[in-house]
Amino acid sequence: MTTKTYRHYLFGIIISIALAGWLAALGIVAVTSPDLGWGIVALITAAIWVGGPLAIVLVITWFAYLARDRGQMPGRVHAVLFLPTLAALLIYPISESIERGKYDSFSAAHPPIAETHVNLSGKDLWIDTKPYASSASGAGPNMPLAATQPERFAAFIRYPSPETNYSASNTFPYTGARLNDNLERYTYRVASGETGDSLPLTRLPYPDVSPFFPILGKREATMLRHLYFHYPDHVEVAPALQRLAGMTEQQLDGKKLKGLVLFKAQNYTPNGIARLEINGRTLDVGERALASVAPLPATCHDYAYPVGEAFMDLDQPLTVRWQTVDAPQIWQTATLQVPAFRQPGRIDGESTLLRVQLYFLPDGTVEGERFVEVRQSRNQLAIRATGVPARAAAYAGCGGAFSAFNPQTVKLLAD
Repeated sequence: MTTKTYRHYLFGIIISIALAGWLAALGIVAVTSPDLGWGIVALITAAIWVGGPLAIVLVITWFAYLARDRGQMPGRVHAVLFLPTLAALLIYPISESIERGKYDSFSAAHPPIAETHVNLSGKDLWIDTKPYASSASGAGPNMPLAATQPERFAAFIRYPSPETNYSASNTFPYTGARLNDNLERYTYRVASGETGDSLPLTRLPYPDVSPFFPILGKREATMLRHLYFHYPDHVEVAPALQRLAGMTEQQLDGKKLKGLVLFKAQNYTPNGIARLEINGRTLDVGERALASVAPLPATCHDYAYPVGEAFMDLDQPLTVRWQTVDAPQIWQTATLQVPAFRQPGRIDGESTLLRVQLYFLPDGTVEGERFVEVRQSRNQLAIRATGVPARAAAYAGCGGAFSAFNPQTVKLLAD
């Protein structure tokens, strides 16, 4: 653009530069101010009250130039009048897009991690919940984990953040969905939040989650929960399959996933069960120990409680191991053969997700009841079950697996 041309459109160029400069300044303030909050309202107000009149003057000036030059205004002038403003307007959205891309990349590499902490140490514990951890209620987990209530667990989701200031002494304990290979000790906190004592960390193998991938995608972190068992002299980390939500069960059932067994349990032993393994696979029993329902009161309250799931063959014997809140250092073991259905083979509408209800009996043995859901029609659900085992009948006052369903809407099929 020549000097003559520049002078010919000087007023419009000055307005354009002033408008672009003002919007650029506001955009830079918005980009460089973390946690702006309600301050964004002030920036928008400033953009409207100052930028609005400048924009109106610029548009009027542009029309005046068009009328004066009878449509012969050079294209370079159009660009000088409007491109600076357009570029200034793009500062904030481009910056937000870049930051969103960085955050998405970070989130893909550092997914939220589900943890449950079980205090079997006999003393109060302050669990390290940094970075941000949220329980099912949305609040952070209550601390400390009280020694007087070992039946209460701390279950939460740990959310890594790119804003967290990690250091050599404060590293995120996971790589992707799994615990860091080089992590050898668990470090506690004290009431003030500072670093406390540490104990040797023992890790158990991860369960195979690959059967989920064709249906749920390769989001391993959503399929796992890391169970931390805190003992007086060490900490054990046992990864387990995370308990399924109802919609996820329907999704897996719709895709005919095979081999997954969903477990429920009734505990008729004197003590609450804090840790449970079946065939060497740790199960996620939830946010508290599996409570004892013995002695059974007059009112029926002993419905089975979900205790997780695992891939296994029910035609083979099951080895069940558990620890109680009263004797956490002692493993109790029982072996059982889950009864098979009397009528072999699947029936129409039968789920491929098998289910077993376990009965922990006072003598230290365990019995099992096999059952499966059958979708007879869109709105009709039925249950096929092997029934309460004979040795458990004296304790299961409310009946077996079918007792958890409404008999007015769910049918019990003859086995």
